[in-house]
Amino acid sequence: MLDRFQLSATLSAQQLTGFKPELCQMKLPQARLLLWMCVLNRVLDSAAAALSVTQCVIMQYTNITCYWETTGHHLNISSYRLQVNKTSCESKHSFISVGSCNTSGSDCSVQPIDSALHCFCADVLASTRTGSIRSPPYFFSGVSAVKLRPPQITYLRPLEGRSGCLQVTWRMVESFPKNEKVYILLQMEYTTHNQTRSQTIQAFSKETLELCDLHPGSKYTVRLRAQDRRAHAHWSSWTSLDTTTAEKAPSAAPQLWRLIQPAEEAGRRSLTLLWKPVSWPEVNGVVLSYSATCRSDQDSSQWTCGSIDASRRSCILTVSDDPCHCSLTATNSAGTSPPAHITIPAHTHAELPPPQAISVTPLDDTRLMVEWTAALNQSGFVVQWTSVPYSVPTSLHWEHINETARTFIVTGLLPEVPYNLSVVSLYGRQAGSGMSVIAFTREGVPSVGPNMTVLKTSSSGVVLKWDPVPLEKLHGFIQNYTVLYSINGKDKSEKVDAHVEQIPLGGLTEGTYNICVMAHTAVGGATGPCQMVVVGLEDVQVIPILLCALLLCFLILIIPVCMRVRIKRCLCPAVPDPSKSSLSVWSNAKPCQHKLPSLSTMNSIISVGQTTTYQDYGEKDYVPVQVFTYHTVPQDSNETETKTYNITSAVTHQDSKLTPAQAFPTHFLNQSYTKPDQVTPVGYKEDPQPSSDHLLFESLFTYKSKQADLCDYIHVSQSYALVITTVDAYRTLDLNECPLFLQVLPEDTSSVNNGSYVTGVSQSHSLQPTKT
Repeated sequence: MLDRFQLSATLSAQQLTGFKPELCQMKLPQARLLLWMCVLNRVLDSAAAALSVTQCVIMQYTNITCYWETTGHHLNISSYRLQVNKTSCESKHSFISVGSCNTSGSDCSVQPIDSALHCFCADVLASTRTGSIRSPPYFFSGVSAVKLRPPQITYLRPLEGRSGCLQVTWRMVESFPKNEKVYILLQMEYTTHNQTRSQTIQAFSKETLELCDLHPGSKYTVRLRAQDRRAHAHWSSWTSLDTTTAEKAPSAAPQLWRLIQPAEEAGRRSLTLLWKPVSWPEVNGVVLSYSATCRSDQDSSQWTCGSIDASRRSCILTVSDDPCHCSLTATNSAGTSPPAHITIPAHTHAELPPPQAISVTPLDDTRLMVEWTAALNQSGFVVQWTSVPYSVPTSLHWEHINETARTFIVTGLLPEVPYNLSVVSLYGRQAGSGMSVIAFTREGVPSVGPNMTVLKTSSSGVVLKWDPVPLEKLHGFIQNYTVLYSINGKDKSEKVDAHVEQIPLGGLTEGTYNICVMAHTAVGGATGPCQMVVVGLEDVQVIPILLCALLLCFLILIIPVCMRVRIKRCLCPAVPDPSKSSLSVWSNAKPCQHKLPSLSTMNSIISVGQTTTYQDYGEKDYVPVQVFTYHTVPQDSNETETKTYNITSAVTHQDSKLTPAQAFPTHFLNQSYTKPDQVTPVGYKEDPQPSSDHLLFESLFTYKSKQADLCDYIHVSQSYALVITTVDAYRTLDLNECPLFLQVLPEDTSSVNNGSYVTGVSQSHSLQPTKT
């Protein structure tokens, strides 16, 4: 069947179209069969043409990799089979199989092979759903298809003492016969900052190479690849390695600029130095620090910022108003750059002239083109730009321009943001004054409107004033203002120019107007806060009157609240209650006196009702004494006398007649004592260190048999109370036994119980001595 297809392929188109007479005599079925065979042969030829091998590559002693492509996507190929055969380079008829491989992709490798010094034939068989398609055979020479493996970089470093040189050492991975080494080439590329240089050399002529004339302190990427020059279409893949050349001192000075602030006080002003880092390749390495210094031209004064970190781009100095010059240097590991100089004129020095004219043209939302005209005697220009409002010196952007330039394009800007752009002329180391202009890359609508103030109202008009909207909130240049006012649903407006900030509105009828001001840019406008204004009250200021009235009402309400206590005292004074007074008897007699011992400090405890308080007393202070009651039990004269003292409250006293052993503090004891034919005073027990829980009783009595003279100690809140003392065994003390009293407290209770007379005081009182 295949022979028939080959036979039919020999028929040309002319043979198919130009029928000879004998062919015309053929029977119709035979002619149809011949035509069908021709059509089928055309279809098979077109299918074979849709699959073809593009190239084959031989990796020495490794494999043969062939690549093919398919143009007929409608064939629905499911898999491919690659067949590689050795063949005669002349006849191309005899074939020796090398190997085959299967894949579903567009390439496949047959391995291993023993040598590339042969001719090869490769074809691909594609399997489809309806059958198979074979590509035309692809013949190639093994030597011309060899692709070498990449070489290895074994050593790459900068040369010592030579800042612009690198030393590279490599080796080939494959081994070659001596007669084939001459065919092996090596290509070397070294790249830095997108600058690439390359050279091609013999791979085996030398395996070490010095790359010189490089930039000092720059990072280089070195790449190598190899090729058999007999296979000029096939290079090996790249192998690469990075390194940095040795540094050298910067060969150029940094760009220096200044910003002079007005003098704040006599003889002093703030100077901000600005700089740009040294550009590559003049930097010759990595800058570690900067050093900035200013020296006065009048005396030996000097100001310095010291060593400045490499990340900083500014330095602020406070200098005199005399002329001075400043310098700046950059330092890396190899040395210091040449200094950059700039001259600062004196505070009163006349400024050098600025450029003649300046204009700005927006290019797009991020760029502005600055143009200027100037004379020809300048040494250069500085273009400055910053956003409005200006904040800090570090926000200032600037660029040095040569003396022939008259245009500069500023990039990296934002739309609807105002920028202040200026051009300064340079005259050697001195700078002239600048000419500036404000521009937008694209204008927008204001974000706020003007704040309006009513200056004056009259019977038929008002005077309005408003504050301009800040430029950064306008987002464009102000074109005009519109005053909007309405009354009873009728809206009116009046347009004024951009420079007007005050306007009188006249011819108004009486009533309340809603007035506001609108600011317009080229894109749109924004309205400020509106105010209600009353017209027709003959210049009476309504709002101040209302505020005063509110303030007066507030004061009327708040004053009685704040002074309610004082008012209550004046209207309802407190009246003393005589029944609660402790003064019942007034005496003109001289108070009892007693000289107290010289004590620095006396502590006492006064018990009032159920409350105990602590007080300190000095030498001349009053000593508190507590009144107590007792009763005696009469006995027969022949029997032992018994006295019972019922102590109901505590007393505090110190008498200079007592010995230290007898002095307080003491505790009264509820005890009975018996002694015939004499009076036994109450006993006491000494407690040298009583606790606060036990200091309840202290004695005023001694062991003396005579009467205790306590009258001089008794003074009870403008009155006096008696102290009960023992005179003899069976009698009750009378009031006349204390010769001097100012006043005696009324008795709360007097009763006779079992033949004894009891005197009681219902509450405790603080007792104080009087002076003689």
